[in-house]
Amino acid sequence: MKKNISKIYYRPNWDKVCKYYFKKSDIDIDNFYGDVLYVGMGSAYGPRKQSNKVNSTTIIEKNQEIIKAFNIPEKKWKIIEADAYDIDLNKNKYDFIFIDIFLYKIPKSKYNFLLNKYSKYLKKEGKIFFAKSIPLDENN
Repeated sequence: MKKNISKIYYRPNWDKVCKYYFKKSDIDIDNFYGDVLYVGMGSAYGPRKQSNKVNSTTIIEKNQEIIKAFNIPEKKWKIIEADAYDIDLNKNKYDFIFIDIFLYKIPKSKYNFLLNKYSKYLKKEGKIFFAKSIPLDENN
């Protein structure tokens, strides 16, 4: 039986946990502006709480259950149902990219792959962030 992934994000005080999570990762979504890409949707904490100076929000999420549970149509986010490892964003460029697609420890090789892949989608002064709370497996 498939585990209901979206239930992970329904825990009491989850937004409080997310706020700490972003702070620990040195991500100040209050200062986001322009075009923002979230690689992984989770509970959509980032898009829900980001600055009103953001012009466009794009989210890559491969899990339809999470998209259905946490999309807010009034926000007019562009949600792309796809795998973060495979998608090609063509010539799209972003001011901020936040990569958070992991639930557990990941191999450093996958981290480096994603860093290289998404860095090409940054605008000239753009910034890319990874959740620092995710432990890397230095052996892979």
